[in-house]
Amino acid sequence: MSQLKIGIDVHSIGSRKGGNETYYKELVSSLAQTPCVHKFLLYHTTSSVTKEVRAAENFIFRRICPSHPVIRIPCTLPWHIRTDRLDLFHAQFIVPPFLRCPTVTTIPDIAYEHFPEFFPATQRLWLKTLIPESAVRADHIITVSEYSKRDLIETYGLPEDKITVTYEGAGDKFVPLNKEKCREELDRSYGINGEFILYLGRLQARKNLLRLVEAYARIRKCGFHHKLVLAGKRDSLFDSVLLRVRELELEDEVLLPGYIAPEHIVKLYSAAEVFVYPSFFEGFGLPIMEAMACGTPVITSRSSSLEEIAGGSAVLVEPEDELSIANALMTVLNNATLRCQLGKAGLERSRLFNFKSAAQKTIEVYERVMGKA
Repeated sequence: MSQLKIGIDVHSIGSRKGGNETYYKELVSSLAQTPCVHKFLLYHTTSSVTKEVRAAENFIFRRICPSHPVIRIPCTLPWHIRTDRLDLFHAQFIVPPFLRCPTVTTIPDIAYEHFPEFFPATQRLWLKTLIPESAVRADHIITVSEYSKRDLIETYGLPEDKITVTYEGAGDKFVPLNKEKCREELDRSYGINGEFILYLGRLQARKNLLRLVEAYARIRKCGFHHKLVLAGKRDSLFDSVLLRVRELELEDEVLLPGYIAPEHIVKLYSAAEVFVYPSFFEGFGLPIMEAMACGTPVITSRSSSLEEIAGGSAVLVEPEDELSIANALMTVLNNATLRCQLGKAGLERSRLFNFKSAAQKTIEVYERVMGKA
């Protein structure tokens, strides 16, 4: 195929908002390493993006101002897309109006349709209004699991051949490291020391952290001395978790280091005794794949895409049952052999997923869409 000029909305890079940021950072880096004739324009909103993304000569950065979505999506993005004479535009969730070129959008999940109570009212209204319309209007949709593909088809009545699954994967930096050396570094940088249970991700209601804290309180009463580390940026509806930590008098045992610097994330996974991700709903659940790539045993939910991604290499729990979470924690923490088995199984599982494959499939989507244009 002849050279295409492809625009990609990468406004989430630099936002420190978890999964979306990681998806686009890894996708762009992998696209840059994938041989192709196409030219890419990256539409971003932060000056740090050029430092955070490994691009190539066929990549051009375009900063979009102002960054607020109410202006960026309907006004500045369409103007830049027309001015740059794109052949195709790749959106994040919402396809801007007034475009004259074919469009692709990535919709990792539609959690707001199934758990609206976990989203602030304004955000919920925005998502439920604009994303279904974008899903219908886009020429093609990329999602990140077979679960999410089925969900989009059943919820929005979309044709199956309009959606392509490109699994995410842990980046190359996610490898097992020496546990003790990692703990020494984390002690110096964050005051995290000794044995601990880890959650890493956005600190929001959908991640089921309230039940995780309740389960943790149960295992403390059973004599387990491990700390619970809830790492990540605080997000919507997290105050109830903080209140429950205080009510249970666990302020010294539940550690909240906040946003973790990228160079420390692998060390955090490697230092943990177990990684627990009891989320109610995920399109993929990238943190469990990152933990597996570091050889860390994983506990996650028997819900949404997580069972599909874990693939028998993690202990599964019922997310609505704090006793199920507590029992899984005690089982794993009590059994060094099981932890070793889970670590090895997760490591093998993680090797099946990578962004190189996702990038190649994404290019194939672009070319297929343009072949129909």
